[in-house]
Amino acid sequence: MKNYFDVLIIGGGASGLVCAIECANEHSVALLEATPKVGKKILVTGNGKCNLTNLDMSADKYNTDWVQDIVGEFSPAYIVDKFAQYGLCTKADDTRIYPHSESANSVLNVLLAMAKMNGVQIFGDTTAQSIRQANGMWQVTTNAQQYFCKNLVLATGSRATFGMSSYDLVSCFGHTTTRLFPALVPLKSKSIIGANGVRAKVSATLDIDGKKFAENGELLFKDGAISGILAFRMSSHIARASVRGYKSATMTIDFVPDMTESDLAQFIQDTYTPYIGILEGVLHKALAANIVRNTCMDRSLLMSQEKAEALAHTCKHYTAVIDGLGSLSNAQVVCGGLNLDEWDNHTLQSKKVANLWAMGEMLNVDGECGGYNLHWAWASALAVAKDINNAKNQ
Repeated sequence: MKNYFDVLIIGGGASGLVCAIECANEHSVALLEATPKVGKKILVTGNGKCNLTNLDMSADKYNTDWVQDIVGEFSPAYIVDKFAQYGLCTKADDTRIYPHSESANSVLNVLLAMAKMNGVQIFGDTTAQSIRQANGMWQVTTNAQQYFCKNLVLATGSRATFGMSSYDLVSCFGHTTTRLFPALVPLKSKSIIGANGVRAKVSATLDIDGKKFAENGELLFKDGAISGILAFRMSSHIARASVRGYKSATMTIDFVPDMTESDLAQFIQDTYTPYIGILEGVLHKALAANIVRNTCMDRSLLMSQEKAEALAHTCKHYTAVIDGLGSLSNAQVVCGGLNLDEWDNHTLQSKKVANLWAMGEMLNVDGECGGYNLHWAWASALAVAKDINNAKNQ
């Protein structure tokens, strides 16, 4: 039959490529990708360095412990060994694992080479429009032509960044989708103004309806938003709270985490001069201006112990009101997806229809910032490939 394959994978991202490579050892495999080239999103992960996985791995890093068996079986060590088999040398930066080249291009290049070597057929500019099953065979209708297969795998991801989502492909089989929220995304806030492009390494505590999350890292301030890796990590907590319908969120920022409040107050008092803006010897002048503006104090040019203590307190306890999450187009992942109750948590096969699998970000699984989402992409792909290959060998 024309355009028939043992395994057809819709979506040529991280999980789609790995699943195709692993299945192609024992099956004829085709990969359908809506854009001209596969792996586009891989190239922007980890700021172009591609944080492959994280040695500090556990189900606690995800929005659900539903993932625990798969991330346990396909551990960070397993992922590192697998990529070594593909020909990629990796290295650790603290607990984060990167390609030794520190270039996402290296990751994509080895995946493309392995796919070619294993005989995976890749069809770009091919968008799946509908799927149907008849007589034990899947028929996939695309914008170009029809494809047929025994085993169908969905790896279309989500609309985060420049991605696409195809949840409607399986709705006709009774599969449902949870509410979707952007995650790993800038936070909306108007509490710091005039500091567009300013970065600061801070300690911060996020308070969501009384539940607190403390983090250290870098913030990047934008007009009407707080970005940077620290904000991205905290956005995951807000995204998950959005599912429950939280009422309020604030971020308390310590702009000078390496000094005690009393030492900072003493420094401000001892070094103050009216010829330099208040706090400009400690912080970027745009951040200093926000702190001065939001400190209840004497506005004269004189400096007192009381005034220095008030400024130090604001520096160490600056409160930013979080107005919500940034747009989906600026998010790295989505919180939400296909309802996990409808998919097997070991094989990722549908509980509603045979020979159908979903993996990666298409499922309602999202991880914290730090390589956890890419790890889920690899691990879920390996789980699906294992199930498909085992079925053939039984």
